[in-house]
Amino acid sequence: MTTDTPPSSDGEDTQPSFDSDAQAAIVDEHADGPTSGTPASPTPVTRRPRRLRAFLIGVVLAAALAILLFVVLGSTSSPKATGGGPVVGVGDPAPGFVLPSVVGGPPVDLHALGVDRHRPVVLNFFASWCTPCREETPLLASTARAEAAKGSVVQFVGVDGADPPQDAIAFIQQSGITYPVGQDSTFRVTQGLYGLSGEPNTFFIDASGIVVGHTIGPVTESQLNRWLHRLGGVKG
Repeated sequence: MTTDTPPSSDGEDTQPSFDSDAQAAIVDEHADGPTSGTPASPTPVTRRPRRLRAFLIGVVLAAALAILLFVVLGSTSSPKATGGGPVVGVGDPAPGFVLPSVVGGPPVDLHALGVDRHRPVVLNFFASWCTPCREETPLLASTARAEAAKGSVVQFVGVDGADPPQDAIAFIQQSGITYPVGQDSTFRVTQGLYGLSGEPNTFFIDASGIVVGHTIGPVTESQLNRWLHRLGGVKG
C-alpha cells in the first residue's frame, strides 16, 4: 500500500513548479469538473519507488514462507530419500533383511525373528530426527514390554534410518526400546526393499510372513491394540 508524501514541516510547497503552457493544459483538461480552473496536483515522484519496495518486500516474505513450509513438511521425510522400489502392499510377502544391530550384538534378521519361528511381527521404521517418531516410539516400546511380560507371540522389530550411531543409541535408550533394532544407514531396507520415503511407518506381518496391515505416520494406541489382537497378541 502506498501513501502520498506529506508536505515539508516548514510549510513550503514541495510540489514541482510548472511552466505556463503545462498550467494551461491542466486547466483545460479539468474545465468541466467541479474544480475547473484549479491546477491538478502532480503524482508524487515517490510513488513508483515505494511500489517497487513493497513488491520486493512481498517477494522476500513469499520466499521465506516457502522455505518454512519446506522445512515443516519435510520434518517426517527421510533426509536422503530419493525414491526406491514400490511400497510393500497389504497381501505382499514382507521382504526379508539382515541389518547390523544399533546397540551391538547379533544382526537383526527379520525372517529369523518372525516367519522362521512362526511368529507375527510388528515392524516399525523410525529415526531420532523424525518428530512424530518421538511421540510414537515410547508407545511401541512400552507395549512391546507389556506383550512380552504376558507371553505374547508377537515380535517387535525396529529399523532406524540414517541416524548417527550415537543419536540412534540415545533415542533407543530414552524411548525404552528393548526389542531388536537394525541400523539402516543407507536406506537399503527402508527405501530399496519397502519403498518408503519417510518415517514413521509400521507394518503388521502375520506368522506366515505376509503383510496384513500398514500404518503410515504414528500409530495410535487403539490401532496398535487392534492389530495385536488380530496378530495373536494378548494385550487387553
